[in-house]
Amino acid sequence: MKRLIFIGGPMGIGKTTIGRALVKNELANAVFLDGDWCWDLSPFIVNDENKQMVVRNIQFLLNSFIENSKIENIVFVWVMHQQAIIDRIMAGLIDDYQFVSISLVATPEALRKRFNKDVTKGIRENQAVSGAVARLPLYAAVNSQKIDVTNQTVFQTVAEIMKLL
Repeated sequence: MKRLIFIGGPMGIGKTTIGRALVKNELANAVFLDGDWCWDLSPFIVNDENKQMVVRNIQFLLNSFIENSKIENIVFVWVMHQQAIIDRIMAGLIDDYQFVSISLVATPEALRKRFNKDVTKGIRENQAVSGAVARLPLYAAVNSQKIDVTNQTVFQTVAEIMKLL
């Protein structure tokens, strides 16, 4: 049976790096989808119309991967700090997979440190760090396996995820 693996966490925690490492190094016949790809608008406008469009886009892509006979593992990463986000996506998916939901968390200090590395590289804007840190406590209410990445390398986090699968 296919596996659908959701990896959530605040911006800058390492979701993309972890998801790509899983697909590239650990999982057979796997595909990687970053929800941000469905939200890359210019100008970036957050409104109900765009939120609904993004969820439909994600559902379409995930369903296409679920229906593909050659794909066994689907890794989806996105900022999913509320259970309602996950539920909204799942409501539009065909039901033919084993579902695993994981949230990456860290201490606020560790998240700031990771975030600042991205700011230095020009990947993120410095003003966004406060929002990322503010979302950390929200993951406690998400129905997911929590992995604290505070003191973990990518390899260690990937190994921990593989144990959950």
